[in-house]
Amino acid sequence: MNKRLNTIMSEYHQKLDVYQKLSLDVNDIINTLLEVNHIKISNMAIRIKTEEALRNKAMYKNKYAHLDEITDILGVRIITLFENDVDTILELLENTFEVCEIVDKRKKEKNSRIEFGYNSLHVIVKFTDSRCRLVEYQKYQDIRFEIQLRTVLQHAWAEVEHGLGYKSFYEPPMSVKRKLNRLAATLEILDEEFENIRYDIALYNQSFDKVEKILKTDINKDSLIAYVNNSEFLNQLVQQISEEQNYRIIKDPRFISDQKLPTKLSMYGYQYIHELDDDIHRYEKTIYNIGHEMCNRIYRDNTSINLYSSIMWFTFIPVLKNLISGMDSTGDDVLEDVLFETFKKNNNAIFEVFNRKNGSLH
Repeated sequence: MNKRLNTIMSEYHQKLDVYQKLSLDVNDIINTLLEVNHIKISNMAIRIKTEEALRNKAMYKNKYAHLDEITDILGVRIITLFENDVDTILELLENTFEVCEIVDKRKKEKNSRIEFGYNSLHVIVKFTDSRCRLVEYQKYQDIRFEIQLRTVLQHAWAEVEHGLGYKSFYEPPMSVKRKLNRLAATLEILDEEFENIRYDIALYNQSFDKVEKILKTDINKDSLIAYVNNSEFLNQLVQQISEEQNYRIIKDPRFISDQKLPTKLSMYGYQYIHELDDDIHRYEKTIYNIGHEMCNRIYRDNTSINLYSSIMWFTFIPVLKNLISGMDSTGDDVLEDVLFETFKKNNNAIFEVFNRKNGSLH
């Protein structure tokens, strides 16, 4: 035993530098796999077995003669958010490494739900021969290492279970086992329900067209950009004005931030896109008139008009309504006429401000 142990420990010290380099390369490869395939995980940890842990394992198992017989000198643990991602990542690993062994503890008979925390997938892999033909990977030829896959809930259970320290030489009392079974069953249901919810959300996102989804979102820079891009009315309105004024249309979304339009709309009481959309359609005549007037007065020296200016034209309306407060009960046609007349009466001050900002309005 001492001879075998001394051999293993000597090989460990000789190859430790190789394992450290291997851990860095494995980390890069797996992270690239996850990123390219758009898989979000909770965490990934890579460790090299310590000298003490290796010595204890070699002494306890008493079956190893050489270091390369021990497959978990380098260990990788990937904690997924969803259960189905375990199989997805496994498939990616099979296409990237040479799989030597798979221990799928998920498929064990669940005689006891206390084993929930051990429902992980263990995969023993090594670099493929084709990868090892590359000079930077030649030193990893035939080095096997272990990758563990489990969900975040399975990992949480295993961590808490370890902290409880209930496993010992003696079986825990039946009352404790019943409590553990109930908790483990709850976590198993949560794992399944999270997966179901993810599937339901994917179906929901496919069930509505883009405009309907945008209308349900809160107002921010990105939702305003998406709204304008997909608003048939605003696009037609700007198109009509551009043709009448002989302007070309540009799309520079920075205008949304530059003019602080989300903040202004929030100040005027608009929280969701559908609220904004309702009033844009209510005051479409006034928006057109304001846009047309601003093109005559402000954009007259320009050759282009920004599509996102249409939201700025609308932001005058809450201000104008405040100036004529008490008339909102008037019919919409009359109200729109009053709004535009109010705009024109105050336009000298308005245009004086905008003339100073002319460079940021197109």
